[in-house]
Amino acid sequence: MARNPHLHIRPTSNANGGAAGILIALVLVLALAGGGGYWTYGKYFKKEPLRTKLASMKIKEELVAFTHDHVSTALYGNMVLTDDIVVMMDKELDRLKRIGKKFPNQRGIVAAQTRELTIARDGMAKVLADVSAKLEKIYVTWLVDRSEGTGQIRSQKGTLTRQLADAIRGEAVLISRIRTNPDATS
Repeated sequence: MARNPHLHIRPTSNANGGAAGILIALVLVLALAGGGGYWTYGKYFKKEPLRTKLASMKIKEELVAFTHDHVSTALYGNMVLTDDIVVMMDKELDRLKRIGKKFPNQRGIVAAQTRELTIARDGMAKVLADVSAKLEKIYVTWLVDRSEGTGQIRSQKGTLTRQLADAIRGEAVLISRIRTNPDATS
């Protein structure tokens, strides 16, 4: 074989090729680490913004924030959960009314469910309203006299938290039945 003197083929050194491979691998590892870190942050560390409005009743936003920040996060959580359940029950009542209109000959079936659901919804809404009224009294006391308000918080936060938790537990079967129905949230 004759060599062409004008064609100079230089073998690439292993160092140049190896450096490019290492650089590509490093970029991929960093991209995976960044993506994994972002996923972990979103899944475990990112906090939901504080929800200060309740949909089922009018309550001052500052009272809801006060409950979260100064009274008890468990009480705040139970307030928000109770509110969500009351709203869910309202949607279910609307759905049952639509079914009753669509099938007027079956109103007996719908009426029994509607009656049970209305009683449960009104009971949960009443407990939420009672707890909110007590929290408002505590809040105003706290605004006027911090030490007195703090004393009321300490003495009543457990009772108020339990009131909401008991109301939720009392309707657990009904809530579960509504949640398992795929049409209930429509």
